[in-house]
Amino acid sequence: RAVGTFARALDCSSSIRQPSLHMSAAAASRDITLFHAMDTLQRNGYDLARAMATLVPQGGPVLCRDEMEEWSASEAMLFEEALEKYGKDFNDIRQDFLPWKSLASIVQFYYMWKTTDRYIQQVW
Repeated sequence: RAVGTFARALDCSSSIRQPSLHMSAAAASRDITLFHAMDTLQRNGYDLARAMATLVPQGGPVLCRDEMEEWSASEAMLFEEALEKYGKDFNDIRQDFLPWKSLASIVQFYYMWKTTDRYIQQVW
């Protein structure tokens, strides 16, 4: 998680989308960072030194992004508007609101979005 937070702090495009260290740390704590670290450790034969060298090469740490980070705030707002209109009909959401996104991306975003505070606020 520390490597993920550090990578986001160094990445200009992440800094724009995740403007605070708190938000960068929250993004780094999601499963994608942990899964990437575990995969890297396994691919390096469980040699911690080699895995760390892979995660933090000379040019800076490796940055993994999930769907929550790949979507802009305006795309997320469109998604919420579409979800309100169509429910979980992801094909219609894609067709009428987000045609540049793949269906897989929309579905993955939906399940990640359900874990956010915005979802909890809307449900309650």
